[in-house]
Parts: sequence; structure tokens; C-alpha cells
Amino acid sequence: MSPQIPTLASLIPPAPNPRQKPALSAINPLANPKGVKHNCELCGSPGSNKDHQDVDFRGIHEKICSLLIPLRTPVTVLGSQDERAARERDIRRRQAQLVELCRLEAHKRLFEGENELAIPAALQALRFSIQAHGQGSIELVPAYLLLGEASIGLKQYTQAEDYLSLAQYSVVSQPDLVSPRVRGQLHRNFGLLYASRGELSKAVGEFAKDVRLRTRPLFPPSPRQIYFSSLSYHPSHIRVSGGYFHLGTTLLRRNPSDADTPAHVYDRVVAIWKRHLRTRLWDVALQAEAVAMLSAIHAFREERESLAGGSGERTATGAAEVMYVLAQVYYVGGAEGLRKGKEMASMALEVYERTLGQQHSITLEVRGFLKAVVGASISHGAKSRRQSILTSKAETASTPNS
Repeated sequence: MSPQIPTLASLIPPAPNPRQKPALSAINPLANPKGVKHNCELCGSPGSNKDHQDVDFRGIHEKICSLLIPLRTPVTVLGSQDERAARERDIRRRQAQLVELCRLEAHKRLFEGENELAIPAALQALRFSIQAHGQGSIELVPAYLLLGEASIGLKQYTQAEDYLSLAQYSVVSQPDLVSPRVRGQLHRNFGLLYASRGELSKAVGEFAKDVRLRTRPLFPPSPRQIYFSSLSYHPSHIRVSGGYFHLGTTLLRRNPSDADTPAHVYDRVVAIWKRHLRTRLWDVALQAEAVAMLSAIHAFREERESLAGGSGERTATGAAEVMYVLAQVYYVGGAEGLRKGKEMASMALEVYERTLGQQHSITLEVRGFLKAVVGASISHGAKSRRQSILTSKAETASTPNS
């Protein structure tokens, strides 16, 4: 018997201004026009409460409010058949854009540890996926996985199991339509669930399946699986780094006395991110993922260095290597990451100069990178000051004389 898919409540009208949080007002259902219902975006209850509205607004509504207006505005004139077909195509296009945006925001929130704020974005991704593809579609699996991961982060294990079971049922019932990446993510999320509950041996097995599925094709393949397998990743691809990272973390938890094995796994993660820095394939979710992983690995290497008493060149430069990679990740992120990138690069340079010397190739590389970051910071600061002056002049000019 297939699991029951949750019923999704109707949605409340969007706020008129997506940049400003709307004022809250009490809702009397009896005062609504006939057929109009104002339900909570999170729980589906009529009106719900201020806390839910606040989480929804900060989680996703602030970013998609204006995009929802064309989809939620009732059509007053049906028009010709061609006009209706054009409108339907436009709706599908907008729904696809919203699904992608909501998934991206949910990923970003999860990597930043904001599990509660990831839920509104993942719920919206699920809603629009259902509207676009139907309730039995394999396209719903990514949203189920996001909701499952957020529930794991909130220690809501029963809810997490429900979402992961829905995803697993879709994968099992439509195997020819599932890519290795989605299968791998399903195993990764089950690994996260087991690890969070302390079932570390099960977690290691799931993370290992995740890495294996993402790095080699499935056999025996069907025609569809051959196509999807061609999209599988190289063992050093960025999409495999999460599986390695969680595998290393779980191995460390399972046997804290054996830090060498997790250290080797973490080395692979750092190498993957260093390799990916040569590309321009970045978004906010990927940057948040990199920062989360590399920060944890940096803490691990610093602890090992502390336990070793700072002895050994490799031990001393291990944490510095991660700081340098983190500095580059922040730098790629643009103006907001320049300060953090400068701070990380300065710390890495200090370690390299002390351990490797002033003229070592790595020291020279980090020094050159730091100069680039400082130059970018100065340029951005000057640009911001010019913009501030222009804004001030415009406001002064628009103010009437007394």
C-alpha cells in the first residue's frame, strides 16, 4: 500500500511589497468574501499565528512574494484558445522558476544550519512541484528530501522518516526515472537520520552508498539509466564532497580514537573544493555548503594540531590550508565575503610564513591572493562611498526648501 501524500492547504494572498514585512492583522473568517480562505503557509490552519507568519516571511516569502502575484491573481477574462494556451505555458514557466528558487534557498538555509527557515522554502518547492507535475511525480523527490533533512536538523525524526519514506516510495516505484544523484541524496539523508539518532554503523553504510552511487553507473542499466548514468560524477566532483564529508564525520563519531581515517576522508573533501575553485560554477547554496564543510574540517585540523603540540610541518599547515581555501570561497562569494576572506587569508599567511618561510611558493601564492583581496576591498569601499554620496545628494535635491 502506497504511503498517503499530505494534503496541501490553499495559500494566502501575497504581501504587496516583497521588501517590507507586512503588518499583521487579526483575521475573522466570517468576514471573508464567499470562497476566500486565508490559510497559513506552514500548517494550513486558517489565519494561524504570528510565529508561523514570521518564519514563512523570513524563510522564503520575502523573496518570492512578487513572483506569486501572477500565479495567485484570479483570471477575470478567459480569452481565446491561443491566449489560454499561452497563459498555461507562462504559468508552467513561472512554477518551474519558483521551484528552482525555493530549492536553492532551502539548500542555503540547511547548509547555514537554519533548519526552521529551510522548511517554508522546501514546502513551497513541494507545492509548486505538485502543481506542475502532479502528486505522483518523481519531480517531488527533491522537495521531500529537503523537508526530511530540515526535520532531521530539528530532531523531528518521525516527520523526517515520513518525508524520506515518501521519497523512497517514489524512487522504488519509478526506478527508470531516478538519477544516481537523487538516489545518492536519498541514501545521504538516511545516513544523516541514522547519525543524528546515534545509529552510526547504519549511517556509515548509507553514506558509503551515497558516494558509490554518485561516482559509478548502475548495472544492469535500462535505456533511461544509461542516460542518467552518463550524468554521474567523477569521484572528485563537487557533488560527491558531501558524501565524503558526512562519512568522515560519522567515522570520527563512531571511533574517536582513530582520527587518521576521518582525516584522510577530509583531505579528499578539501582537495575537491580546491579543484572546484578553478571553475565559475558557484551559487549561494554551494558557497554556504563549502563554508559549512570547510569550517568543520578546519576545527578538526586545529584540534589535531593542538593535540600534537604544534609539532610537524604537515600538522601545522593543515589548518592553514583549509583557511586559505575558505578565504577563496568567501572571495568568490563577492563583496559580502571580502572581509572574511581577508581575515582567513591573513591567518593562513601568518602560519605559512612561520612554518614554510617567506619565499616558499605557497607563501608567495597566499600573499598574492591577499593583495588581490585587499585591492578588491578598497575598490568596493570606494564604490560604496560614491554610491552613498550620490544617494545623499539625490535626497537633498528632492527635499523642498523651507
